[in-house]
Order: sequence, then structure tokens, then C-alpha cells
Amino acid sequence: MANTTTESRYFELLGRAYEIPLESTGFEDFLDAAHDYFCADPETGKVAEDVARFSHDGLEDHTSRLERIFDVAMKAEAHEAETDARYHSVLRVAPGTMQVHGNEAAIALLGCDLPRRLSELPFDHEALNQIREALSEPDREDLILLARVREDDPRPCLALVQPGHGDDTEARISLSFIHWSEGLIERLGNALGLTESETEVLQGHLDNKTPREIAEERGRSPETIKVQAKTILRKTGCARMTDVVRLAASISYLLRKMPDARRADLDDWATPVSSLTQTVRDGRSIAYYRHGPSSAKRTVLFSHALIQGPFFAPAFLSKLADAGVRLLAPSRPGYGYSDPPRSADTFEADSVADALAVLDAEGVDGVHVVGHQLGTSHAYRIANALGPRARSLIFINGGIPLDEKHYASMDRRVRFAAMATRHAPAILKMANALGIRSFRKKGVRAFLTDRYARSDIDMRALLMPGVMELHAHGTFHACEQEGIPFFLDEKSKHADWSADALSASCRQYWLQPEDCSIVDPDAVREFVGKLRGARFETEPGAGAIMLYQRPERVAKFILDAISDTPDAGRAVSP
Repeated sequence: MANTTTESRYFELLGRAYEIPLESTGFEDFLDAAHDYFCADPETGKVAEDVARFSHDGLEDHTSRLERIFDVAMKAEAHEAETDARYHSVLRVAPGTMQVHGNEAAIALLGCDLPRRLSELPFDHEALNQIREALSEPDREDLILLARVREDDPRPCLALVQPGHGDDTEARISLSFIHWSEGLIERLGNALGLTESETEVLQGHLDNKTPREIAEERGRSPETIKVQAKTILRKTGCARMTDVVRLAASISYLLRKMPDARRADLDDWATPVSSLTQTVRDGRSIAYYRHGPSSAKRTVLFSHALIQGPFFAPAFLSKLADAGVRLLAPSRPGYGYSDPPRSADTFEADSVADALAVLDAEGVDGVHVVGHQLGTSHAYRIANALGPRARSLIFINGGIPLDEKHYASMDRRVRFAAMATRHAPAILKMANALGIRSFRKKGVRAFLTDRYARSDIDMRALLMPGVMELHAHGTFHACEQEGIPFFLDEKSKHADWSADALSASCRQYWLQPEDCSIVDPDAVREFVGKLRGARFETEPGAGAIMLYQRPERVAKFILDAISDTPDAGRAVSP
């Protein structure tokens, strides 16, 4: 930041914005530039003094232009992918002369000029022999084989050899390039019944590495690799590893054409509808999720976070249901399938009124209000509107009113949002608009991995069974309507809602992860110390994904808080 002007930083930010549609890391680079635009000192979180005086007029025009550029680029990529799917590499072999012609895709794959003689093609020796043998036999059936092309950069491909019938008929060789992606390798290993370690050994053979090279890469002895290779041969029923490679290529070709049932839901960008119900208030549809027994005498109303939505681990739901607790989780305006707010200015008021309408639709009198992360301020407003009907307030990794004294301990992304909300909302709007498009282009896995890459605890949690899927559903929920809530909720979170918190009259219970990457637990502890009747606990070894990382612990905390409330046994009104 030293010796840079606001104007130079602003143009750096704009330049990064225009690179987002072109670069795979474009959005992350833009966020870094946006953070540095506001932050004069990353150590203290001090805001640059000149930011408040700089005019951001015209930035919304840039945002609209960038949205159009992004949309055009994504349509072009979709068209190119569709075209590539139809544009195969095809070789034509003249009878007698064995002179080979090919289309542009074949030239690109082989990396050599055509025409040329069959013997001069950059196939591996064994593949060439098989092709010659197939073409030399009259009325030979079609042959599928695995070949390797290019000596300098060997690439595996499947070759469909179709001999000509008759002296004047050309033979055809259709080539299909195989990209051994991480996902394809994983599916291949599962299909062959291999362990993770055996799958890694197979991948080494698919990459044309020797057993010694595989051993060095994996930090194992060559003898260990040979033992694992023998296990692979036994499981696949093959005599040689070259046969296993051919088998793997054939299976992979089929797997590429088949959807991955375990991951298909993470590519659809659709908010789940299981357990979803709806009610109507003032002509607006309000969506909410209902879990637990309808006869429950105790009810929890869940105010969700931004990208950890109203979705829960089975263990969490089971624990509440076994205790006779019903869970209602409404989607705030513009999230999921809830209609947008009447206007941007009514977002907070509509969020409260919608939650009350859900309770009325369910016939609920007394309720325990749970706030999660960004849903904290809304939980306070809902509880205050309910008055004595709010039995308790329970916060899971709750948020606090943020001001500049907290900037030093904030995650860079949260710090940027806080600074932009106060000093340049147009930049936050731009980030939200372009972020949605970037997320959709890269996929939710890449987005979530980038979001938590700076926290080892959160990354480990993200890789736990089921956690990625739950978190992905929350992201879809936030993006279902093109990210309408992103800006409105960020603005609400970073406003000063201290008065709402201080006026709450019911008991409060806080469970805060000790290793939260979003806000410093000590800052939360300090804030909670000012509240009436608030109890505070921390959870060791838990991070920002605590709701999914420790579902049973979170459920127990909620149940303990409910039991601690004096009138917890009061029945729900019919």
C-alpha cells in the first residue's frame, strides 16, 4: 500500500475485475485487489484515509458491463464445449499405400503434419503393430485399443480401428483423448474395487511411469509398489499391467459418459426441496424447512447463515427429533424459494415478518430462536418482535456487530465486506454480482475450497463425509435467485445492530468455535459479556464449519439450552 494513491488502487481493482471472465483465479485476484484498495495496513486492519473521499460514480455501469461480458464468455465456452463433444479426431488410411490423412482435431492430437505414412505416426510401437495387423486382415471386425501418442509428451487415447472392406475402401481410425482427472481416477478405482493406495499405483501406470518412478513419487519402496500391482492384477483378472491399462481406458471411456450419482447434485445448482413447505404473507411466498415430529411440544426457529444455509446433518436432526423438538428453518427474502423483499430497504423488516408468519402457519406459541453466523442479527430482531413468546436465544458460531477495532483479527474476505459496506457499497455489489458468475463457472467445490483454504481446521471439516454436500446446498440456497441476498445480508451484518442485541430480554446461550476463521472468539466473548443473562462456551478444535463438523455437539448444546429455560416444557398452541 505504500506510495500508492486511491486512484491507482482503484484502477488496479477495475483491471482485476475485467480479468475475471478470462482467468481461473480471476475472482480471487479481484478480491485481493479489493481488500488492498481499502486496507492500508493488513496487520492492524486500518482503513486507508483517502478511501472515504474518493468518488465511485460510474462503478455500477462497470458492473453491468462486466455482467454482460461474463455472460457472453460463458455462453461461448458452453458452445465450444458442445462443439468439441462432436468434433472427433479422425484418420483416414488409404488402401495399399497406407498413406494417412486426418482432420484438424487429429493433427492437434498427434502433434504432427498430415498426410504421412502410417508407420510415421507418433503412436507407441505396440499400438502401431496392432493397427497394422487389424488393417492387413480382410473383413476384420472393428478393434478398440489403447494407444499412446507423442514421444515428447505421451498422451493416452482410445483408438477405434475400422478396416476398410474391399480394395478401394479407406480404413478409419477414430481417436478419443483420455484426461485422467482426479475425479475420473477416483471413479475408476471404485469401479475396479481398488483401495486408495492401489488406485494411486494404477494412476502411475496410466501416466506411463515405471514402478521405480511410482515408488519415488509416493515415498514407498519398489517392492511395495510391485506387491500392490500384483493385487491390482488379481482384482482385475488381468495377466499384465498393460492389460490393466487397456481395461482402465475402456472403463474410463464409459465412466466419462455416465453421470456421477454422488456428485450430480453438486453440478445442478439447485436448492434442495426435501422437507420444504411454504406459506404466504402479503402476497409473498415464504419457503421454510420443517423437521421433527409435528406433535412436538418444543420448537426451534433457525436463522441461517449466508453460505451455510438451512440444511443439517442427519445426526443433528436425529438428536433433536429424539428429544421431541421440532425444527423450523425459514429462508430469508431472496434466498432459496422465498420471494425477494418488497424492496432493499425492507429486507430486515421482511425477514422478521416472514419468520413470524412461519410460526403462525405452524401454530407455534413459545419458540427457541437459534442464530447461526450471519443470521445472528436477524435472530435478535425476531426474538425482540416475539417478546415473551421467545423462550431463549441460542447462538451457534454467532456474529457480533463489527467495527474497525475488529478488522485486525478478521478474515480478509470478511474484512473486505465490512470495509466496502461502510465506504463503497458499489464495490461490494460488484463483488457479489461477479462472484455468483465465477462460482457457477468454477463449480461449488472449487469455490468452497478457496473459501476455506486459509484454515486447516475448516479444510479438514470440509472433507468430512457429507460436509461438502451440505455446504454446497447452502451455497445453492444463497444463489438460487442470482444472489439477491448477498449484498442485502452483508449490509445488514455490517450495520450496527448493538441495540437489537442489548434489548433482548430472554436468556441467551452462545457456543463459539475456538478456531473460527471468520471472527476472533475473544472478540465474541467480550461482546457477550455485555449482554444480560448470556452464557458463553467455546468448542475446542472447531472452526467456521462447526455446524457440520460437530453436528451432535451442536444439537446437544441446543437441547441443553432448551432444558435450562424455565418454561421449556410449555406446550405448543394447537
